Amino acid sequence: MMVKQEIYYHIHRIGEWSGRWKINSVIYWGQKERNNFNKFYDNNGFITDLTNGLGYMHGRNALNNFLDQPQSFQMQNYKRIIEEALSIIKEQCIFTRETIFEEVRSNYFPELPSRKTCIWVCKKEALHYWWSALHGQKKIFKLELTGVLHKADEKHLICDTLSHNEIRANAFNYWTGSDGSNPTEEELLFEGVIKVLDEYYDLDDFTISEG
Repeated sequence: MMVKQEIYYHIHRIGEWSGRWKINSVIYWGQKERNNFNKFYDNNGFITDLTNGLGYMHGRNALNNFLDQPQSFQMQNYKRIIEEALSIIKEQCIFTRETIFEEVRSNYFPELPSRKTCIWVCKKEALHYWWSALHGQKKIFKLELTGVLHKADEKHLICDTLSHNEIRANAFNYWTGSDGSNPTEEELLFEGVIKVLDEYYDLDDFTISEG
């Protein structure tokens, strides 16, 4: 849907695009640059040194190597290798999901903001939920938005070893839009013109300033 000079909030990880984000700045957010969520997969793979002295290896090679090690080494390190295997599976599931979601969007919903290039925003009533859900150092920006906004249900972003067709079905439900049953947990994707109105360093600062 189109929005014009409407107020939303963005939870901003400190260090991301910091030069642009200042009170009274006007920012055009379009489809020219990947957001940092997707840039991660351009620049990061998975390596581990859990190789019994053989140096760093990429994930699948490291897991195969682990199975070739003496049982004593396996028993001593089984918990860590399971944790690292879960990390590998999670990141690959996310990448697969995001690739298929973008395939469905570009083929069937090209007018909607891309998850690869959008900025995520929320309404005031959802700030507490998203502040708790997002980790790392962060702060809150109050924004005036004019452009394209898509409301989707976070529940469709299943991160597991689903078939590609199951992921495509989830993607269609996601891009069709939120059913409104849980507005607090809606994902709001935006592309367009952003005016930065104010900033808050944490939820307490926001509560004191905004009430």
